[in-house]
Amino acid sequence: MLLPSWPNPNNFHHIDLNIERVKNLLSRLNNPQLNLPPTIHVAGTNGKGSTLAFLKSIFNEAGYKVHRYTSPHLVNFNERIELADKIISDDMLIEILHEVEIASKIFPEIPVTFFEGTTVASFVAFSRVNADILLLETGLGGEFDATNVVDKPLCTIITTIDFDHQQYLGETLSQIANAKAGIIKKDCLTITTKQQQEVMEVIRNKTFQLNSNLVLAPDFIADKIDNLSEIKLGLNGTHQLQNAILAMSCIMLQNKFLISHQQILDGLLNATWRGRLQKINDENFLKLLPKNCQFYIDGSHNIQGVKTLKEFLNNFSKQKISLIFSMLNDKNYEDFLREINENNNYQIAEIIFMPILNQPRAITIEEFSEVANKLKINFSIVNNFSQAFERIDQLSSQITLLTGSLYLVAEFFKNFDVD
Repeated sequence: MLLPSWPNPNNFHHIDLNIERVKNLLSRLNNPQLNLPPTIHVAGTNGKGSTLAFLKSIFNEAGYKVHRYTSPHLVNFNERIELADKIISDDMLIEILHEVEIASKIFPEIPVTFFEGTTVASFVAFSRVNADILLLETGLGGEFDATNVVDKPLCTIITTIDFDHQQYLGETLSQIANAKAGIIKKDCLTITTKQQQEVMEVIRNKTFQLNSNLVLAPDFIADKIDNLSEIKLGLNGTHQLQNAILAMSCIMLQNKFLISHQQILDGLLNATWRGRLQKINDENFLKLLPKNCQFYIDGSHNIQGVKTLKEFLNNFSKQKISLIFSMLNDKNYEDFLREINENNNYQIAEIIFMPILNQPRAITIEEFSEVANKLKINFSIVNNFSQAFERIDQLSSQITLLTGSLYLVAEFFKNFDVD
């Protein structure tokens, strides 16, 4: 299904961070979070989904069945909930959401946001289907995130932390890090990557207070693998290596599952994650583009994300690059455009702006044009993908990147049946 009718999908952004609502609702449902397989809980600003994609692929290579919870989805809501490696069916999703809705409306009613209600439903689903491992991604922050109800995870992973969701998590990096470090649990393993100093201080203090064993993944892997060049990844971008290293560290440090070194390498190579620097290779789709034009899609929408895009685009310094771009107005689109257009080894021929349909929070043509003119960016305006592809053909683009929003990526997948 595209979206459940309950909880109210319009409550996406009416957020009052308070985990007690979730705990109380779970209690009415006999606490399904207490009947889950071993859980790996992941928080951070960027790289959560990619890290889980590597972990899932590794566990699958070793023959284990995986539950996975991620957000947001691209096309259908069901994508968020995978039960033993299969996306939840409409029938099961409708049945469980109805059950959770009834529980929430028992007097006194427990009002929940869209994410809270659907997260509770996911725990019910996970508790009713057998699997070996649960990979659990936070939605927003950590300490007060609806997923933060697993008391004894197998491992907590904190990916890179940067500025994002400041209106909810705080204006400083330390405040944001403190919110995300809230998933760290007493006496449980915590793995992180190299972080900015103020972020690292927060994580170290939190793990010390809770007697959590903190492991810095790059240092750990450096002691285990002499030549990182032997690691081949299924996901594009050199930044994915740090996410792969987080996944590898978790697998090597846990002692519950038997997984060989070769299964780890095979899992990293075979990992997939839609809409994240994904190259589209579908032959029928590529016929819509200039001959030999490479087409990539990526949902990056913050400054840390744009830095990974720049590093990737530097691989194409001698080729003509076009961007199909749009973004939500609560994101820092001016800095995103400035960063991707300046101080590069590559040259962007043109940014093609396409408004996101049926998304009231998307930036308007006027908002984009004002910033693009201010930054002296070459740009054009189109209304749909057909017009965008016509413009790419006129430019004779050799590389096209669609980026700026997962909502834009979702529009792409709704229009084109490609893997």
